[in-house]
Amino acid sequence: ITALRGADFSLDEGEIHALVGENAAGKTTLMNVLYGLVKPDKGNIYIHGKKKIIPHPKYSINYGIGMVHQHFMLVPDFTVLENIILGNEKSFIGYGWNIHFGKAKEVIKDLLKKLDIDIALDRVVNELSIGLQQKVEILKALFRGAKILVLDEPTTVLAPNEIDNFLDFLEMLRKQGTTIVFISHRLKEVFKIADRITILRRGKTITTLKTNETSMEEVSDLMIGRRLEYLTSRSESVSTKKVLELKNVSLKDDIFRLKSISFCIREGEILGIAGVEGNGQSELAEIIVGLRKSTNGEIWFNGENIDGISIFERRKKGIRYVPDDRIRVGLSLSASIVENSIMGYSREPFLKKGHFTLNWKEAIGFSRKLIDGYGIKGIKSPFEKTSNLSGGNMQKLMVGREFISSPKLLVISQPTMGLDVGAQISIHKKILELSRRGTAILLISEDLHELMTLSNRILVLYRGKIVKGFLSKEGYDDKEIGYCMTGVKGIA
Repeated sequence: ITALRGADFSLDEGEIHALVGENAAGKTTLMNVLYGLVKPDKGNIYIHGKKKIIPHPKYSINYGIGMVHQHFMLVPDFTVLENIILGNEKSFIGYGWNIHFGKAKEVIKDLLKKLDIDIALDRVVNELSIGLQQKVEILKALFRGAKILVLDEPTTVLAPNEIDNFLDFLEMLRKQGTTIVFISHRLKEVFKIADRITILRRGKTITTLKTNETSMEEVSDLMIGRRLEYLTSRSESVSTKKVLELKNVSLKDDIFRLKSISFCIREGEILGIAGVEGNGQSELAEIIVGLRKSTNGEIWFNGENIDGISIFERRKKGIRYVPDDRIRVGLSLSASIVENSIMGYSREPFLKKGHFTLNWKEAIGFSRKLIDGYGIKGIKSPFEKTSNLSGGNMQKLMVGREFISSPKLLVISQPTMGLDVGAQISIHKKILELSRRGTAILLISEDLHELMTLSNRILVLYRGKIVKGFLSKEGYDDKEIGYCMTGVKGIA
């Protein structure tokens, strides 16, 4: 696979420069070349007018380039301090070859003060929120002397209430002299923060535009290479047949994760769940699909209480699940694409009749159907490792695997995370198509626009409770929903 085809990219000192394109357009690969993670077959890199060869990240670090990857490179069990100095310990070696942590702390505390970040250096990283972990990654790069900071899909992992703060943080970094490359699919954020936008398509640079001289529509069309076909409206008529019903479902460990949750979803209905991350959305999804056991309450599916049945049995009955974490829950990155395509399915038709050996012909055919039907790009063979895919193409693989069987109930969490605008529209169309065919859909998303576009109803979860419901036929009010999500309104 040729990932880049003579791509050009220039960066002016002190700017925030957005790099956009479809999934597998070459954005991350181009920046991996700049950072020394990928060796180019041809072409040159110039920094301040001087030609540089970057065979390894240590060279890029020495040239003042830092990169924060979409999936963080932190050691979860290390402290913030240990993660920041990792790889740079020699600078703080004291008597007896021991690391002089006190000296390192002084330097990092000065950096924290300069950047107005409040974080304890002795905290273990896996105790931090995703937003704080991201700032630790940025601190690590700046601590190493980065003047150019490459951020790969930095807002994908952030809750809506964190994004504006993060963009303000980038603006502050820029004012302090940091030059930033901002890789993103989210054009609203790109237009809010970037000075210029470079568009890649199929490994080639299409153009570079000044943000104040273009529009989101123009950039979308240039990314895709065609005019986008936008969504047809959802169906407002919903069956009266209940597919899923929750009755007073609660979950308690050290605290209440869910409190007396009751609702139903009817055949063909899309029920949206809104809420800031950490308010019980993941726990709700996991209880429905069988990954967790509720503390009390009942779950009914097509008139049957399914509390006591396994995940496997729930899948056999037609329940499918798209989790919000494709890396840890949705996919096995060390497995092949074809193996991930058939994960979670029962034996037929992927086992040979009368045998316990895999019918590779059926499995490969199914995998190719997924690849073609969901526009998964950058694949040499269905047998290559899933870890070779871009984040967006991993998402398409996981979503496609769960959608393609026309389930009776589909529980989806963050379905378009990390997808470009064209792929988002494609997934939205497939969600509406499944709804029209009668699939009951529970849609959990932190993208309020996505929820309001697709859902017949929206329920807001706050601190594990449903605080308010909204109907599409009455018209959604994004401000009102937002107030309920943050606890400003709707709390009894």
